[in-house]
Amino acid sequence: MLSPSEVAGAFALNGIGVSEPEPPRPFVLYSELDASASKSWLVGKMLGVAEMSAWYGPPGCGKGVIIEDMALHIAAGIPWHGRQVSNGAVVYIALERKKLVERRAIAFRTKYGLQDLPFAIVGGVYDFRDRATADQIAGICTQVHQATGKNVVLIIIDTVSRALAGGDENSPKDMGALVLTAGMIQQKCPTAHFLWVHHVPHDTDRLRGHGALLGAVDTSVSVSNGGTMRSAKVVKANDSEEGESVGFTVESMTIHSDGTTAPIVVPVEGERPGPRATTTKRKLSANAKVGLDALTETLINYGTPAAKHLELPLGTSTVTLEQWEDELLRRSVLDQKDSNRWRDFKRIRDQLAAKSIIGIRDNYVWTTSS
Repeated sequence: MLSPSEVAGAFALNGIGVSEPEPPRPFVLYSELDASASKSWLVGKMLGVAEMSAWYGPPGCGKGVIIEDMALHIAAGIPWHGRQVSNGAVVYIALERKKLVERRAIAFRTKYGLQDLPFAIVGGVYDFRDRATADQIAGICTQVHQATGKNVVLIIIDTVSRALAGGDENSPKDMGALVLTAGMIQQKCPTAHFLWVHHVPHDTDRLRGHGALLGAVDTSVSVSNGGTMRSAKVVKANDSEEGESVGFTVESMTIHSDGTTAPIVVPVEGERPGPRATTTKRKLSANAKVGLDALTETLINYGTPAAKHLELPLGTSTVTLEQWEDELLRRSVLDQKDSNRWRDFKRIRDQLAAKSIIGIRDNYVWTTSS
């Protein structure tokens, strides 16, 4: 006769009486909490590992260049503005201006001589109101992990308005769907911090649109241009210090023998960013304010060193009037179908020039603070 243990063994061989392994629990009990647990940082005292943030600011403030600079430091595993970073792969979803994102990365490579980083730039159209997008983005992150051998630690979505794919920023339904998709991606990519790039209304410094996004993020960072220095400052932090900031300026770097340039970040050490002090700007018309923002962004993206015959101060960048006009058309400040749009463009130019905020000569234009 078989012993009880032999009987149990016989049943086990035939798969009888063997319980299935329990699936992982979707919760943790109070008694299981780790008393020694501490917050893990992607960027020291600014961004937490596997959290969500929104970076925002007006056009021309430099948010795109400072975000990408931070991302490239993370991919390289080198400190950023004196802050330690968690090294890993970065996925930059460039829903607009993919080529500019590529040029900025080339400028970074040119400046630092780093030839191979786990940094992936993704173009195309993705509707973040659609839950299927979560699987698409997670699939891309898996491919990046396989190609680089690094876990994805940062996913950047540039920008919220493009991620909505025609949806309404002020709609709780559309913004709620956007946040839901982001949460699904985080579940599928548990090591990744999720970073949104967003804009502000023309009249105030806050995240544009419905508050669902602000409510969902762990951290919000306001990027501003103070003239002599730009800043990125933590405004909202769920479980860390608010007010943490970095100061920086932006320079153009030549990345091709044909004179093509791209913006690069230059850290400002030992200074605290101050308020943007421009009493002149407050007296400008709404169109002139938008026009100046458009010119500032055009200079960041396409500016080239001033031609010698213009006799401008060393380091001044210029663009053509046509490049500035193209940006105003892109923003719908000027109407492509209006045959008299040059009059509106002239009013913007004249008001800014009259206040000595910009200079114009030989079809070139620049800001006096360049």
